[in-house]
Amino acid sequence: MSGVGDDLKALNEKLERMMNRLDYLEAILTESRKYPELAQLMGDLKVGTALYGEPLKLIQRLLGVRRYLEKTPESRDEVSRITLNSLALRGPMNISQLTREVAREKGSASRVTVRKRVRELLEEEAIEKGEGHEYRLRVYEK
Repeated sequence: MSGVGDDLKALNEKLERMMNRLDYLEAILTESRKYPELAQLMGDLKVGTALYGEPLKLIQRLLGVRRYLEKTPESRDEVSRITLNSLALRGPMNISQLTREVAREKGSASRVTVRKRVRELLEEEAIEKGEGHEYRLRVYEK
């Protein structure tokens, strides 16, 4: 499992380096104004490359959630699992949004139960408090 995570991380780093190189080349071509069509092409390449970065980050977040759930059997309850997966897939959310996600997946949900699980996940440092009343998934490296 960590082999896949390491491969994803390495691939993501390579994409970042490639994006930086494309930025550099685009800046040089734009400054020189000698080859405007090449500068446009570099911009298009950069946009195309960026499309691969976000799915890789999503897969890394989902793998992190999976590792966490496998490592901590006490947090395997359905509400915690749905909460972590929702934060991995959709990004920062507040208690009301998380309750709606749990209700959508499970059929019913209680704000009190969701809030209790969120507090437990905060204490276990699986998630962290973001801006306002939002919670977000912690970044898992390994």
